[in-house]
Amino acid sequence: MKHSNLLTLFLPLLLSLLLLAPTTKAAMIQIDLGNAASGLVDGNSYALIPDILTAQAGQPAPFDAGIGSELFSDPANVNWLFNYGAIAESILSASFSFGIWDHDSAASGSQLDAFLLGGIDNTAALDAMFESGGGATDAQYSVYNFNLGAAFFADLADGNFSVDLDIGGAGLQTALFGGQVSETANNGYHLIYSSLSITFEDPSTPPSVPEPSTLLLLLLSLAGLKARIK
Repeated sequence: MKHSNLLTLFLPLLLSLLLLAPTTKAAMIQIDLGNAASGLVDGNSYALIPDILTAQAGQPAPFDAGIGSELFSDPANVNWLFNYGAIAESILSASFSFGIWDHDSAASGSQLDAFLLGGIDNTAALDAMFESGGGATDAQYSVYNFNLGAAFFADLADGNFSVDLDIGGAGLQTALFGGQVSETANNGYHLIYSSLSITFEDPSTPPSVPEPSTLLLLLLSLAGLKARIK
């Protein structure tokens, strides 16, 4: 058999083997602070009693009580910290979310003074989310999600990830009788939960090689056989 015919016959198999690449195993860290299983639905309106206070009962600060008040005081800056242990392996992806009730972005002006994730300023990004629909009515519950790209990986790797939130501006107040909504000088709110998810390479299992596609091998082999017969 000529060398050219041998190459034609075995070329499909060689190509198939080259297509096989080791698959990296991944592990994930998932941390929930506050009540991530409250049952509250993004975009819906809820009453302080019993809905919000029930969701916050028994939770750690700052997910256990209201922050600031529409009638009496501007909310203070709050922060919380995720602790999960240092990650030595390469981080592949990460995401962050939090649920907040009654931040009243439908009121005039901006309701966000500052927002930092791991020390990185994300005020503009969250403010845009607030103004584009979150808190469109008084007493609305909203969930905000962030994809944490490579810029966050170094900070995530040390096992501690901080969040700083400072809400201010005008708020909304619904009258007990008649249901009329009016603006207030201050803006109180309630945090319900916050979650952090990190996916990284898993060092406990070696990379695996996926099984070759039987159909792909068959088609390539038939093509090689056809070329050999010609």
